[in-house]
Amino acid sequence: MKRIFAVICMTLMGLSSFAQDNVIFEFSDGIENLTLKQNMERNLSNLLTAINTAQSHGTDINFMNIDIDDMASQGICMLWENVRFRCLDEEIIEHCLTKRAGSKITYQVRNIAIEMKPFDDSYEGELNQEVCVDFDTKGRIIDFNMTMGINQYARLMKEGIELNDLDRRLQIIHFCEQFKNAYNQKDIKFMENVFSDDALIITGKVMKRVPTEVTLNKPKIEYTVQGKEQYLRNLRSVFARQGYINVAFNDYSVKRHGSKTDYYGVTLVQKWNSTTYSDEGIVFLVWDFSNEDSPKIHVRTWQPMETDDSEIFTLNKFKLP
Repeated sequence: MKRIFAVICMTLMGLSSFAQDNVIFEFSDGIENLTLKQNMERNLSNLLTAINTAQSHGTDINFMNIDIDDMASQGICMLWENVRFRCLDEEIIEHCLTKRAGSKITYQVRNIAIEMKPFDDSYEGELNQEVCVDFDTKGRIIDFNMTMGINQYARLMKEGIELNDLDRRLQIIHFCEQFKNAYNQKDIKFMENVFSDDALIITGKVMKRVPTEVTLNKPKIEYTVQGKEQYLRNLRSVFARQGYINVAFNDYSVKRHGSKTDYYGVTLVQKWNSTTYSDEGIVFLVWDFSNEDSPKIHVRTWQPMETDDSEIFTLNKFKLP
């Protein structure tokens, strides 16, 4: 009798754990194709449940019964190696967003709340974050990224409607979120692909100087210029040294070039936290969307927060191809 009672208790505990890990996702609107809608809902429900189950049991994520492409699953696994996380909600109902890049159509859902579950107390990033998930036209999961805050997103969408370039801004947000997550996932392959071969990388550093009446409020900044290969070599070394990396982008500003409309300048504040190093600075990116299926970064700059507004890099300070 005691043995039967113990088995029943273990079974109930297992069912309770499953119930806590189980996530049901549904679209509120934005998609009319019922079969596609059901495929996306099923795939995302299964993925979020698998993530919660893996976090509860301290295991790797099991992608069985989830239609997900290799790049998306590998990206999740790389992030999983650095920090664990779980979905905060048992039931999620969100709008389906349609994204268009030329003739290519994909779908996206945002605002999925997750809680980071670090391995130890060395983690200094935000514990509560949000992710977005992208699907192809068959409902397969093709991307999974940590996202910007809802207020920043809404502001950029409003600007896109006013300037009649909403689709392009959706692309910019998507690729900037991929770019940020490539740091967190230590995804050197993405970095190799996203930088153009002739990319210019500029990094500023505040130098100590003897204060005078003229220089009292103006820090001296020394700049280092690198090409793509040198930057990637240094980045590989950083990835190898750090147990975890958590990069956050905030305060986005997006500007389209006046005459070369495929070029956009994106200014943002980057917060970098890793095992042995942390900093905060202003990052400027020049994105080239001439090939909408494979945008490239031509310029990446990093400047200290102390940089004078007149010296912050903008599109008009670079000669574009």
